[in-house]
Amino acid sequence: MKLQMKHEKMKDYEINSDTMAIVPFINDKGMVCSEIYERDAVILVEKKPFRIIKDNCLYYGGSYDGKKEAARINMGHMCFAPIMIDSKLDLYFFPIESPRNDTCIWLSQPHIRRIERIGPKRSSVIFSSGMDLPIESTRAALIGKLHRAAQYRSVLSNRTKERDRDKDRDPVLT
Repeated sequence: MKLQMKHEKMKDYEINSDTMAIVPFINDKGMVCSEIYERDAVILVEKKPFRIIKDNCLYYGGSYDGKKEAARINMGHMCFAPIMIDSKLDLYFFPIESPRNDTCIWLSQPHIRRIERIGPKRSSVIFSSGMDLPIESTRAALIGKLHRAAQYRSVLSNRTKERDRDKDRDPVLT
């Protein structure tokens, strides 16, 4: 798939329904920045991926630590918890390694079509747009993280549907 590269350097980025991945890179000044992969573009942002995630948690009404704790309460203790940035916009991301590492890539669970093995400890994430992103990780490790994020998304989605069903049945709640 051919992507249009936006060359302007942005200082901030609002994660949206087109955001598929946030990938770190080192700019020409030696600073860790982010390449944001959207459905039809790659956008360069002068912030670390973890900072973009944390800032967007706040932008959408919660703290990163609060959202991480919510995932652990709902799913049990886990390393590298998926983060629900905004459930109404279906913004669920998960880190492929410790979020505190500058090399951590963040992936959008709803956009992932499949993950293929392309070598020892090397995989390719295929997104709904057809774009593929090679990653230094085993397929099994990525699949496990993807499934945890999908399960968390399902738990929260089902809870919302149950609440809406109950609200429709009980005239006092409306």
